[in-house]
Amino acid sequence: MKLPDVLILAGGKAERLGKISKNLPKSLINFFGKPFIYYQLQLLQKKKFKKVILCTGFLSNQIEKYLYSLGDIFDLKILISNDGKQLLGTGGAIKKALPILSNSFFVTFGDSYLNISYLKIYKKFLYSKKLGLMTIYKNNNLSDLTGEGLSDVELTNGHIIEYNKKKINLNMKYINYGISVFNKNLFNKFNFNGQIDMQIIHQKLIQKKQLSNLIIKKNFYEIGSKKGIKLTRKYLKTIV
Repeated sequence: MKLPDVLILAGGKAERLGKISKNLPKSLINFFGKPFIYYQLQLLQKKKFKKVILCTGFLSNQIEKYLYSLGDIFDLKILISNDGKQLLGTGGAIKKALPILSNSFFVTFGDSYLNISYLKIYKKFLYSKKLGLMTIYKNNNLSDLTGEGLSDVELTNGHIIEYNKKKINLNMKYINYGISVFNKNLFNKFNFNGQIDMQIIHQKLIQKKQLSNLIIKKNFYEIGSKKGIKLTRKYLKTIV
């Protein structure tokens, strides 16, 4: 089964990292002589993706320059969708990239390394016949191994009934794992205008009972925090 396009959200300012990312986008943080985006693209190629779209914003020119320098090292079609002068938010960036995306598409983050079965996720999405799917990871309302934060997803009878990164409650036992799948039609059915967070898209789908989910049990790695960078470096050392 052919996988659809995958979109990487890589336009944020990474303010939590302080000096580390003041003049460098997270995607270009160095690990063993190569920037993080190199390992992401290497993984996506291994997982049999054919087309990758990077949504950029903050210091986009640096990312574009690096990708150009790669030449044809990867068997991937790589496109850039730049926010422009004003950052659009994760949801706004997705909406802008729609014209160059396949009808269904994956979304992941520019600071995540997620070595799991994307085919399994896609099959679950197709089987659900819903407009979206969110992967989730159970961390029982505790800080996960990467220090990403508290659980923000409430699951009842196998369905996500609440997702909110800012208003957590004790019934939230899961956290957004970092991979979603969407169908373009959701943007025709629901209005999303201006600068929007992808969380708003998920919440609208929950409200309309159009968000499926898949529980992932494998640890994830991220470089959005200093602790996350340390743990990711330790993990990548085992595969370089």
